[in-house]
Amino acid sequence: MQTRQLDKKPVATSKGGGKEKAAAPVKPAKVAFPKQNRPPTAAAFAARLPLALGKRFEMVRSFLLRQKDVKEDVYFYGPKTGWAMRYLIGGKPLCVLLLHGDAPVGIVSLTAAAAAAVSWKGLSAYGQLAYKHAHGSPAMLWLDVPLAQTGAADFKTILRAKIASTTAS
Repeated sequence: MQTRQLDKKPVATSKGGGKEKAAAPVKPAKVAFPKQNRPPTAAAFAARLPLALGKRFEMVRSFLLRQKDVKEDVYFYGPKTGWAMRYLIGGKPLCVLLLHGDAPVGIVSLTAAAAAAVSWKGLSAYGQLAYKHAHGSPAMLWLDVPLAQTGAADFKTILRAKIASTTAS
């Protein structure tokens, strides 16, 4: 059997160039905290993760809490997303930390000025992939950064640029 890359998903083919097998259907990620009447504690987020991912989640969380005028709250985004850790700076949204399935993800919106302040080529593959898959418009760019491996450090770099642009205005 040979494998070939299509949209970065391996597809098995036979040697003789036979029919390609269809990829298995992707199951939607399980919502970590789906019930609105049960808000989790901040510690419950990291406790649901394997040790290494929990440490990265806590590293980003503690970085955010050390910033001036940053407030943390637990916010319910609906039954499909569940509860997430929301961070506000001076009453304005800064970012969100949530669990998508079994993986922590940081979501941040960047204005054009904040996006220009980020050195995208200096980020790891996680940060560059998040930038490549960013959505929104040039005026407001939305990034979903996985906090696995070097993604947590990339997310902190992006947040520094946003905090600098937020406090400057």
